This record gives sequence, structure tokens and C-alpha cells, in this order.
Amino acid sequence: MPTKKSQQIDENLLAERLAKFTPGPLVQDTQHSKVKNEIEIPAVEEGENVIDLAKTNYLNILDNEDIKKRCEATICKYGVGTCGPRAFYGTTDVHLELEELIAKFFGMQESIVYSYGFIAISSSIAAYCKKSDVVFTSSNCNVAIQQGLQMARSKVVYFDHQEPETFAVEVEKLVAQETKSKKKARKFLIVEGVSWKTGKILPLPAFLKIAEDNKIRVFLEESYSIGVLGDKGLGLMEYFDIDSWRLDMIIATLEAAIGSIGGFCAGSHKTIEHQRLSGSGYIFSASLPTFLVQACIESINLLNSKPHHKLNILSEKFHYMLLELGYQVESDPLCPFKVFSVKTKDDNERRTTTIAIHKYCKQNKLHFILNDDSLVINLNVELSANTQKYDQIESILKRALKESLAV
Repeated sequence: MPTKKSQQIDENLLAERLAKFTPGPLVQDTQHSKVKNEIEIPAVEEGENVIDLAKTNYLNILDNEDIKKRCEATICKYGVGTCGPRAFYGTTDVHLELEELIAKFFGMQESIVYSYGFIAISSSIAAYCKKSDVVFTSSNCNVAIQQGLQMARSKVVYFDHQEPETFAVEVEKLVAQETKSKKKARKFLIVEGVSWKTGKILPLPAFLKIAEDNKIRVFLEESYSIGVLGDKGLGLMEYFDIDSWRLDMIIATLEAAIGSIGGFCAGSHKTIEHQRLSGSGYIFSASLPTFLVQACIESINLLNSKPHHKLNILSEKFHYMLLELGYQVESDPLCPFKVFSVKTKDDNERRTTTIAIHKYCKQNKLHFILNDDSLVINLNVELSANTQKYDQIESILKRALKESLAV
């Protein structure tokens, strides 16, 4: 007797059931055409009296119509996404062009582009640093660096981002331990050029001297200094006139001044090629969509016209304006994002006052970021030519401080 699995399908019965099958529509209410506001997530829409200083758009790249047109042309040629990792079918000639451009821009032998800035930082750290290694980093390093160190499981030693002396002390301790135990570990210095937490610039020459004297490899994270610092916008390396060969690797996102998505690492041929086989974020992630790659190319080429020079002037002007109004500014005068708060008796009062300032500004249609213990404003170079908007921002901040302190 044939089993149930081996029985022949009754073709007539199958045809009868298929004829009776009436599936529901995959999309409900197909007659209703949705408007833009029904589809998009609600966001701050800038206008004559609405100012958005929360988004990162330092060089006004997001509003550059020429770059948008080049991206549209790229979509027409390549489509929206590659739908595959770089090592399979996710690499186009545009990806290779960007990698070559970045390497040339920083004076490095080679570069590698990731599809997401966070992954570029965390994955590249995990590709090199291992459990037996020692990594020196600042106590308030960004989340991407923290994630990379967690994946690497290396021994982590912390120092103060602004005090190379604290770094020297920790290095001396480790060297003494190694001398006593006669066991040496590979050592890395992984540090931000501009701190994401404070907006302060790293005194790189002093840190480099200590690292070189103790044979420590140096990875410099330049997300907030590229396109901002230096005559050509090369970042901290150019700002302090440091040769590129003194750094083992430059790591950064393409999501700050460059105004796109993704991240990259630049270094020697040997250093970068290692990531193509060991960088998990590179191997297992779909590649950066080609039109976003084109946006990066256009943005880097735009730096030749040195728009960041105007941004630097604006940053310094805004910095001293905040000080004159009575705010306490933590970030460097040249930093394009301003980290500031108010002087109060204690932390609780400062927190209450900063919340009140943020609320007042939001009610008056000036939008920026409220952190746990500070306020953050992301500047836009467009403000340097728009004196009316600049004066409006100054007026609102002045009234906000006065109102909050009067409560």
C-alpha cells in the first residue's frame, strides 16, 4: 500500500482548489495615494523662522544641488544599491575611485571604504587588536571605539584626552610591568582627533612623541576634523603639520563634514589589505550604495575650494559670542559643533537650567541637541553669509539664558 508521501497528486482536485483561492491584496487601500507627509517620519522643516542646528551639515553639503544632480545621474546608471558585499558583487568602479581618492587625499598608500561609519571604526579596531594586546585610549572615547575594543577583548588603558602626561604615566607603568615579567605585548594608541564628547582638539604632537618612543602603533580617529581643520581640510595631521607616515592608520566616518554615509580607513598597503579579509564589517555588509559613494567623491573634491576656511571663521565667531552671552563653552573655538552649558552652583541646577534653555529655544523654533550635561549646536557654513539668521540665533540664545536664570 503506498504511503501518504508517495501518493500521486490529484490534478483535478488541485485545479479546483486553485480556482476557488482568492487571496487578499498585499497592499490595503490601493485607491488612496499617500502624500509626502504621510510617508516620511516627522522632522524639523527649516523655514524663514525655523532654524535646525541639530543636524550635521557643516559645509552645507546636504543642500548642494550640484551634488544631488550627480547622485541622481549615478542612480540612473547603477541603481540605488549594490545588494552585495564588496568581496562578491558589491564593488563598482565608483567605489574604487573613492578609495583611490581618499588614499591620495591623505598621502597614504591605500584606503578601504565601509558602508557605515560606526562599523568602519569598530570593525577596523577588532581586525587588528587581539586579546593579548594593550590598547591606550581616552576615558571619554566615542561609542564606536568602545564597541571595537569590546569585540577585540584587548586590555584597555585609559588616559585624559587633553593631557598627554596621563598617557605617559600609563605607558611607563606598562613598560615597568613588562620589564619585570619579561613578557611584552603589542601596544596601540587609538584616539580621536576631536573628542565627540567635549569638542576639544587632541594635542597630537605630544601623544605621537610618547607613542614613537615606546613603539606604540597609532590609529587616529578623524571623524570631526576632516573637512574642518587644516588648510586643505586634511584634519589634525595637516593642522599640526605631521607627515602621514607617522600614523599607522587614519579612521573616520564620511558622515560629518563630508555629508554622506559610510566610513573609511587609510594606511599602508599591508595595513589596509589585512582588513579586506579580517574586517567583519567590510566582509559581511552590503557595500555602500553607489550614489552615496559619488556624493563622497564630490564632497572631497569640493574641499579644493576650501569652504572650511569660512567655517573656521564662523566657528570662532560663534564660540566667543556664546562666551559673551554668559555661556560656559567646553569645545575648541575651531570645532564646528559647540558643546556648552551654564555656570551654576551644582550639577542638578545646571541640568535643570540647560533643560529650560533647550525648551525655550525649541518653543522659539531654534532646534539643537540636549545631552545629559550639556547642549550641542552643529554649525552650518551658510550662517556666515546669512547675518539675519545668525542674529536671530544670538537673540534667542540670549533671551533663553536670561529666562532660565530668572526662574
